[in-house]
Order: sequence, then C-alpha cells, then structure tokens
Amino acid sequence: MAESKEAWDRAGRDLGELGRQVRQRYEQRERSGQGAPADKRKVDEALRQLADSLDEAFTALGDAIRDPQFGEQTRKAAGSLSDALATTFSEASERFRSRREGPPKPPSS
Repeated sequence: MAESKEAWDRAGRDLGELGRQVRQRYEQRERSGQGAPADKRKVDEALRQLADSLDEAFTALGDAIRDPQFGEQTRKAAGSLSDALATTFSEASERFRSRREGPPKPPSS
C-alpha cells in the first residue's frame, strides 16, 4: 500500500507542477498582450473547472486507496486481468503453433 501511495503522491506533485507550468505560460502570454479579455475569462474558467475536477478526482482516488475493500477489489481485478491475458496469449500461441505446423495430415489407411 505504501508504494501505491508514493506513486499517487508523485503523480499529484507532477500534475501540480504541470499546472504551474501551464499557468506560467498563460501569464506570460497575457503579459505580452496576446490574449484578448474575453479569451482570458474563458481560459480562466476552463482552468478553474479543470483544477476543481482534478482535485475531486484525486480526493476520491485517495479515499478509495485507503478503503480495504478497494484494495481487495483491486487485487481481484488485477488477478482477473492477469488470467485473461494469460488465457489470450496461450490461445494465440496455440493458434500460431498450429498454423506454423500446417494442416493436420489425413490418417493413413
């Protein structure tokens, strides 16, 4: 559980840094006079909505990660995915082998 928390914390920091870089570029553009006031309001609103959505998503994800049932369901889903992939690769391997060997030979009489 500590590794997943660390990974999500790192993702949160990286997304925060990405947001800061986007804001910085936006502010540079604004200072250079490239953005019209109406455009600024639209972009400000879009950035606010994006920040709110990301905050809600990461809060929900953090809550879910701390829930023991979420951990159990994650393990169950990972096991099912692993089984599905193993079965698919096994079937694909069998098909590839049978095509490489050619059609079955008729029985000799």
